[in-house]
Amino acid sequence: MSRVSEQLAHRHCQALDTNITRRTFSISALSAIAVAAGVGAAKSATTTIKYGHTSGIHELGQYGLPDALPSSTGIEWVDFGQIGTGRLAAMTRGLCDAMTTANTYVISGRAEGVAITGICGMAGGGQALVVREDRGIRKFEDLKGKKIATARFSSSHVMLMSLLRAIGLDPVKDVTIVDIGQPAAFNVLLEKGDVDAGLLWEPNVTIASARPGLRKFDLDRFFSLTWKTHSGTYVLQKLIDENREVVQNIVTASVKATEDFKKNPEKWAKFAERYTAQPRPIIEESMKNCHLRNDHDLTMTYRCAETMFELGIVKKDVTAEMETAFDYSFLTKATGKTKEQLGFVSYADYKAGKKSVL
Repeated sequence: MSRVSEQLAHRHCQALDTNITRRTFSISALSAIAVAAGVGAAKSATTTIKYGHTSGIHELGQYGLPDALPSSTGIEWVDFGQIGTGRLAAMTRGLCDAMTTANTYVISGRAEGVAITGICGMAGGGQALVVREDRGIRKFEDLKGKKIATARFSSSHVMLMSLLRAIGLDPVKDVTIVDIGQPAAFNVLLEKGDVDAGLLWEPNVTIASARPGLRKFDLDRFFSLTWKTHSGTYVLQKLIDENREVVQNIVTASVKATEDFKKNPEKWAKFAERYTAQPRPIIEESMKNCHLRNDHDLTMTYRCAETMFELGIVKKDVTAEMETAFDYSFLTKATGKTKEQLGFVSYADYKAGKKSVL
């Protein structure tokens, strides 16, 4: 096990053993209730998937899955904390079958020899750099010499390093990266002035930017320098090999749930209030920076994998492997689009400088 794996395990494994909460949506349970009530319904055969979920506002399309899935597939929500490293650690230990998280974690998993495969996108946006207005940061290049808070080894950490490299700064030599540990520390460090800026996901960045003297910084340029498609649904390759029908059900339901939320932002907002416990103004402002989408730009994942290897976050270069680490076949069937329309680019074309249509 690499140093990164040991750190991830140390941080998360104890929590995984002692603090797992589950909420099951199972048609079998509903049938059992019907029988008990004398209706006489037969119990349906249901395959229940353990799903590592998240409270990121841009990723809340996952909570529409139970309503969109057929009766043959059920979801058991399993909570491994707010940071994706917890869900990754859980999946590597076989504690969940699927998860919603950022593209960085399929890279970490594959680098550790765990066959994690992306099956559809979930969201774009959902992250931001927040700066203190009294630290002279007028453009991204002004981050040189600054202290920047983020969650180490998270997707935000990787986006931060990609941003810094894109503007010609060395993430090791030119800035000081401060690990927040847990998202709750993000606001504290910024408000106290212990850091000059910070990069994290929604709604944390909106909560922070609602404080006097703090603001989200140049979102358009931020996403153009990093990547627009961000989060997705990931499963163990074993699930694909053993039950493609269930995986297809998940992807088809994800597309339906995403479209439902896009057409009904009020429904999206209510789910966000429920799972983040934030007031409506914070929710609505956060949603402006979140884009529900099921496509996935593989160009950005190649770039992300290169960055993670070059900066030592992962010890194995799995960039070329990303071509097969995302299986577009389920999304193609669910949407009627080609994999190229959904963001696929071969590794050879990527190396030749080609970008996806996204």
